[in-house]
Amino acid sequence: MKTNTWLLLCYLYIVSACLFPVFAQRSLIDSLKNSLRNKQPDTTRANTYYDIANAFYKQNRLDSVDYYLRFTKQICLQKNYVAGLGDINRLRGAIAMRLGKFEEALAFDQASIRYYTKAGKMKSVAHVYNNMGWLYKMMGESQHVLAHTRQGLVSIQQSIAINQQFGFRQSLPDNYINLGIIYEDLGEYKQGRDCFFKALAINEELHADPDENRILYNNLGKNYNVESQYEKAIDYLNKSLAINLKLKRHSSLAHNYRNLSYAYLGMKQPEKALLFAEKALDQVKQSGEAPLSVSVYAMLAKAYAATGRYENAYQTVLASKQIEDSLMNLEKTQAIARLQGQYQLQQAHDLAKIKAGLELAKASDVARIEADKSKQMATLHAQIKADGEIEKARVIADVEAKYKTQKRLQQIAALDEQNQQRSRQIKQMTGGLGILLVLLSILFGQYYIIRGANRRLSTQNEIITRTSKELASQSNQLRTLMKELHHRVKNNLAIVSSLLNLQVNSLHDEKAIQAVRIGQQRVEAMSLIHQQLYRTDQLTVINMDEYLTSLAQSLMRAYGYQSDTFRLQLDIEKQELDVDIAIPIGLIVNELITNAFKYAYLDQQDPLLRIALHGDKAPSPSGIVLEVEDNGPGMEVGDWQKVDNRTSFGKRLIILLSQQLDGHFDLRTEHGTLFRLHIPTSRLAA
Repeated sequence: MKTNTWLLLCYLYIVSACLFPVFAQRSLIDSLKNSLRNKQPDTTRANTYYDIANAFYKQNRLDSVDYYLRFTKQICLQKNYVAGLGDINRLRGAIAMRLGKFEEALAFDQASIRYYTKAGKMKSVAHVYNNMGWLYKMMGESQHVLAHTRQGLVSIQQSIAINQQFGFRQSLPDNYINLGIIYEDLGEYKQGRDCFFKALAINEELHADPDENRILYNNLGKNYNVESQYEKAIDYLNKSLAINLKLKRHSSLAHNYRNLSYAYLGMKQPEKALLFAEKALDQVKQSGEAPLSVSVYAMLAKAYAATGRYENAYQTVLASKQIEDSLMNLEKTQAIARLQGQYQLQQAHDLAKIKAGLELAKASDVARIEADKSKQMATLHAQIKADGEIEKARVIADVEAKYKTQKRLQQIAALDEQNQQRSRQIKQMTGGLGILLVLLSILFGQYYIIRGANRRLSTQNEIITRTSKELASQSNQLRTLMKELHHRVKNNLAIVSSLLNLQVNSLHDEKAIQAVRIGQQRVEAMSLIHQQLYRTDQLTVINMDEYLTSLAQSLMRAYGYQSDTFRLQLDIEKQELDVDIAIPIGLIVNELITNAFKYAYLDQQDPLLRIALHGDKAPSPSGIVLEVEDNGPGMEVGDWQKVDNRTSFGKRLIILLSQQLDGHFDLRTEHGTLFRLHIPTSRLAA
């Protein structure tokens, strides 16, 4: 009996905890609606409508938000209340960003900044710039455009400058948190870490609630994980974990446990890593966040593999890929919904334009009819007047005719002669008219012949147009299938890479581990090709600048080098190549870069790697040239040229791929090692 009572009390507590925010928001909305019944100044009334809309926004009831914002906008426009217009545009920007309509969100934020600046509300201006920074980060992630991400840095730095200038220090911690996250997206982890420490220092100066530091502690832990400083990472992650456990935030706890699993795996403590990964999975299931679950499943797979549970690891990798594919389909559905909304808006605009045109044409016709009626009335009056004048003239003529009859009889003879002459002229004109009719008949016959020919040509054109549309439809279907194929190949290569990574954890021989990791890097080099192919409309051409940059940076991170301590120079003149040429070049560059990281920089304080791809600089260009150069101690050219059964697999692979490209290469070891491969034009044309 006591047990049942205890369970009932727990259930009531959970239900009340879940429903309390909803009831609180509903109570706030009812209170604001009641205040509208009282007489209020116009600006106060506009702010009340806005507060109701904002409360509905927190409940995700967007139709109600739009309804109350219309009242707010009406009052603000009537009273020229620019601060209220700034509030409206800021809220509409937040709604557009939530729906994934990034361009609309950006337009609303820019309008909000103009209104707030005009109203002198600089704190609100800084807040909107901070929101724009996060908006550019989301655009960079979804569209894979680093320029958007860098623009996010600029927007947040503008927010920081305004807050510092006007002394709004309470807003600075949020600025530095977002700034640090964007720096991490760009791979600049040290700058990101400095931003997090600045936010901590400002919170300490302002005596902020310690619970507000939970996100900062988690970000610092994740940052130190990337830098392989696992003990510092665990210290900060435990601080964040203690706060989130107290606040019962499932999503934040999933982040904490996942990052702790990563740290303990890096410290070679697989059992602890598995424990925290399983806790992360439990929390992410309670939060229901699908994007977060992808990274949690991936971490759990690594932990299973580290403890020797390979079957569990394989099943977890498959689950992660299924969630990732479902998220991609969701993004496609949202994109289609956005396009459909834009189409419906354009359709409504065109319909309104057609209606306006019809009204204008109707008014024009009415005016024309009225003008014709007036013209006909004037003609009728003129005709009546003319008829009266004619009758009067006829009477006068009859009177005069009585007196001139004799004279006219004398003129009859002369008139008869004239009539005979006219008869002869009429006969001549009749003959000419007959000839003219014959010519017109011939012209009409030719007209009908040409008309029939045009009709047949029109039918043929319709057939050609229909065939062209069918061919275009088949081409689009083929392009979609090719993109799906590249996507599947990329996913399969990713699974192979994950399986190789799992296999590494079960090996103890360092040579075997290195061999498997090199194989994994070769698989990832090919995976980058297919990843680029399914993201673009060019299904057989590779952007070599983006591909070689991604390949070099990936290998640089794999061997523990950072962008601030390593000089990476890329000179890619030949921007695009066919995929049959790009894959062998990518594998050759992968082998050369791997060899440089393994042997060239052991005692080098300022490591340098240069990759170039350009046309032949000879007097008569006949192909392209690939160059890979390091500033290491160099190697013996004779050892490289000597090929026997003991030759390494990497060297044999480079030789075979060079032969496949019909190219020839040479080595120079003056200031390091320079590998130069020449590919002839005949191979590029093939």
